[in-house]
This record gives sequence, structure tokens and C-alpha cells, in this order.
Amino acid sequence: MADQNPSNPTDGRMGENSLRPAKRRRQETNAQSQATAGQSPPGAAQKPTHTVPEEVRRRFVQVKNRYYFPDGARAFTDRGMRLTTASENTEVVRSLILIAEARGWCEVTVRGTERFRREAWFAGQKLGIEVRGYRATEFERARLVRRINRQGPGPTEDSITPGEKPVPEAPEKRRTRSDELLTGRLVDHGAAPYHQDPHEPMSYFVRLETKRGERTIWGVDLERAFKESLTKPELGDEVGLRALRQDAVKVRSQRRGDDGELIERELETHRNRWIIEKRELFEARAEAARTVRDTSIDLKQAVRDHPELVGTYLQVHAAELAAKRFRDPQDRERFVEKVRSALADSVARGAPLPAVRLRERAPARAPQSPEREPAPARG
Repeated sequence: MADQNPSNPTDGRMGENSLRPAKRRRQETNAQSQATAGQSPPGAAQKPTHTVPEEVRRRFVQVKNRYYFPDGARAFTDRGMRLTTASENTEVVRSLILIAEARGWCEVTVRGTERFRREAWFAGQKLGIEVRGYRATEFERARLVRRINRQGPGPTEDSITPGEKPVPEAPEKRRTRSDELLTGRLVDHGAAPYHQDPHEPMSYFVRLETKRGERTIWGVDLERAFKESLTKPELGDEVGLRALRQDAVKVRSQRRGDDGELIERELETHRNRWIIEKRELFEARAEAARTVRDTSIDLKQAVRDHPELVGTYLQVHAAELAAKRFRDPQDRERFVEKVRSALADSVARGAPLPAVRLRERAPARAPQSPEREPAPARG
């Protein structure tokens, strides 16, 4: 699991994300500066290069050696031979790599959070820059090759244009159904400001490499889904991700009015309830659902093949008992069939299976000694 964003560290403090030319490259740069200084007029001072590509200058607002998003959020600080940031935003990291390329840093060293170093390695490799400070896995190297072959250099899908607010989670345009099963390789996941925007509240994201490219899904409930996952997916695993349902919730929204005052209001919206598991679990559930639908399969055989379906078949049996109140045999059959079909659909979607409730036995009562009859009174 990737690290969370650090709280905005002040300049120079430990914990900030940084990128600088590798030690060998710095020595070469210093040697070139000294050689150049020997040819310069006496008293001419040699300053470290501050070359910044025009593409980066257009994207951010520069104030001295600091660069900001148009909305005022700090993006990064340019210290000449070192670039620092408190952000893990993909566009910020890519911009630092573009600056390194413009300054001729063919080999750089990165420090900071795991996600920052991983993003820097990924962006650097696509531009032919050797990145020290992060050891990529075989999966990440293979992902890089696939990405270059498919799309070429460019920002990842979850990057945002500075100054633009991301669209809300619910109306995702590419989703065809609310319960669509999204499958792919797990690339990254973790807690972060929504769409990596420092002005947005904390959320949780999952990044998948799918057949159509990389997709990043945001949702507060994704953190719970990972914690309660039965198969415990890890990076590189083939997984399935699905929204099981939507729960009504109330959230607080903030915006600035025309006078600049902060306006807070409460909104009623819906929050997705997610499930994420390794892909084989959904394949096993699909087979189990076919068993539930097939009424020709013997009950005992079905439970032997799929012990996890005991609770499901108990609910089918409960439906059969409830159907006895219908006089018409066809009504009874239709009722049981609808219940069976609904249960099979739930199994196939990967929803939690019904728990088997064992009836508790009443505690055994200790045997009581028989009461003695009173002895007859003597006269």
C-alpha cells in the first residue's frame, strides 16, 4: 500500500519529497562550472542553472523560486540543484522530471514517500532519465513497457489540470452500469486528497491497469473494502472492483462566494459501497451462482462442492417454507424461483454471503435434589 501524502512540510524540513542530480552528475556539473569560471571575466559569479521548460511555466504560477497552482496551492520549490515538493500529484512529479531533462540531468536521485519516488521513476524512465532512490518491481517494469507501447510519454489518467476542480465521484462517464465489474492489474492504492488536489478532502483511490488503459477510481469506502477483502490483493495482482450498492449520506461542501467568503453547506448525496477481491474469487463466485440457479443439482452435492453456500441454501429453504402460504402451486414456484434467482445474482456479484446462524443450546440445568417431606412431629 502506498504512503499517504505528508502534511505540507516547510522548506528544508525532513520528510519533503525531493529530486536532484545524482552525485556523479553534480560533480560533473561543478567541474564544468569551474572550467567555465576560468574562462569568464574576473569577478563573474557562476550560478546553478534555473532552466524551466515553457510547458511547466505555463502550467504553474512562479513567485521567485516557488511555483504554485493557479488557485494558490504550492506545487514545488526550485532550489537550483534540488527540486522539492510536498505533493505526490502526478503532474507535479512529471513537471520535475521535465525540468531535470531541460537541465541535462540524465541521472537523478529521489527521496521522499514511496508513491513520489515511484511516480518519479515511472516518469523518468519514459524520458530516458535514470532515477536512483527507487527499486522498481518486475511488474512495474513490465507496466512501463506496456504503457510506452500503448500510449507513449504522457500524464497518467488521474492527473488533473491545475486550477480545474475534479468532477464528483458518482457520475463517472466511463462506467456503463453502476454494478459493472472492473477488472485489471492493481497498480496502486492509498489515501490521498481527492484527485490529488490539496484543497479537496481526504479520500481513497485505486489505480488499475485495464485493457483500455489505466483507470483511477476514487471513493472513501475503498479503504474499508481493502481492509475487509477476503483475498487481500497486492500490487500486481489481477483484481475485480465493483460497487455493490449506493448508500445515502450527507456531506459538507465548501465554496467561496463572490465576496471571497467561505460558504459551507450540507448536501445529500450517495456513497458507493465497494468490494475488491482477486479475480479468481469472482470466477469462483460465478460458478457457485450457476450451482444455485440449477435446481437439478442435489442439495447435499451442491454444499459439498461449495461449502460457502450453506447460508444461501438455508435462505432458499426459508423461502420454500414461506411459499406454503400461497394456495396456488404456481405462485409458490414463482416465489421460490425469484428468491433463488436474487440470491444467485448476489453470489455472482461477489456480495458477502449469508452467515449461518447456529442455534445456541440452553445451558444444562443442574439436577435438583428432591425435597424431603417434613418429619412427623412427636407428641
